[in-house]
Amino acid sequence: MQQYMIGNFKVLRIVIILLLLGCKKQNETEDSRKLITQNINVLIDSVESFDISKMPVSSVSHKDFKNYKPLKVKQMTIGLLDSILVKENKLNKNNETNYLRFNLQKEDLVNFKSHYKIEIVKVNNYDTNVLFVSFFNFSMKGNKSSIEVKKRIGISMIHHKYYFEKENDTWVFKKKEFFGMG
Repeated sequence: MQQYMIGNFKVLRIVIILLLLGCKKQNETEDSRKLITQNINVLIDSVESFDISKMPVSSVSHKDFKNYKPLKVKQMTIGLLDSILVKENKLNKNNETNYLRFNLQKEDLVNFKSHYKIEIVKVNNYDTNVLFVSFFNFSMKGNKSSIEVKKRIGISMIHHKYYFEKENDTWVFKKKEFFGMG
């Protein structure tokens, strides 16, 4: 009988540990979503620089081109990839940071304010009229967090890392680090 009770306590201890770990993961995901929701306009900034519909078109005289009609380019849309990814590279292979992974939802975009239409998409299909934005290498330690953001349209790309600190239950943007463009 006593041996049976000891076995039950071991099982109970394992269940409690798993429950606590599950709660911690849930809290991290909720805090991560809060950061994205509060700072979506910071993370998806400078999209105008990718919009070719805003580029001025030079005028052409009729004697240069007989049947010239200016190209009409429709305004681009933003396609936010639905998953927070982890990308392995030389910098983070030896780093012991645990990166967060979760899927974005439409509710995460409620604070997005722009005249550009935004949609959550599953894949980058290389549509030349969609600016694809991906979030990756999202880390959170205590009240500090960082996330990398890559924006890509056609063959143009820009890569930044954003840093945040939590102050009074609000994630505050601190700085942006430029990683590259192409």
